[in-house]
Amino acid sequence: MPIYCDESGGVGRGVMTLAAVSIEAEFADAVLSRFREITGLVGELKGSRIDLAERGLLFELLERGVWAATVGIAISALTPDSGQDRGDHDIAIYAQLLEDVVGAMLPAGYGCTNIFIDDGRYGPETLALVRKDIAAIVGPCGQAQMELSHRLPGLQIADVIANTFFNRAMVTPRQARMAAIVAPYLERDQIRLRILSGSAQTDDEHGEER
Repeated sequence: MPIYCDESGGVGRGVMTLAAVSIEAEFADAVLSRFREITGLVGELKGSRIDLAERGLLFELLERGVWAATVGIAISALTPDSGQDRGDHDIAIYAQLLEDVVGAMLPAGYGCTNIFIDDGRYGPETLALVRKDIAAIVGPCGQAQMELSHRLPGLQIADVIANTFFNRAMVTPRQARMAAIVAPYLERDQIRLRILSGSAQTDDEHGEER
């Protein structure tokens, strides 16, 4: 089953989240097609552009199939070291989250698989290095590739999940609603949450360092 990865937030926002979603391409396409049919959406599905009702609808449509996700979140690790460029720090946090969530999913029975990573945020040289690092984690029987999210429904679903957890972490009037939407998935471990804190990555449920 392929894994689709997309991020939300960043150093400038105080929170960065990254979702890795294991979902069959056919099911992702069916979910997005039905979402478009109900909402009238034209163009790319973006978590930052949908309202709470539409977000709830997407998660409701996802109930009809088999999928799983791991979401990494960085909060306290977002302050750059003295003299460090903010852009470089943003990239470093992104790479840490990506490597950790993919590494956490693969040993859990996912085996050799293809990883699709959103190609829309950083420059090609940076993304090439990130892809190379993920390819090393995946091993010789899978592959990691960059793709523009508007081409793959799986990436668009990953974007919504990452954005939902970004908003769940931010103190806003929508925070409680975001938490309520994802609570059932966290409770049954369909979505696993990992927290980046300093140099240690911890599982949100068990608090175990990696």
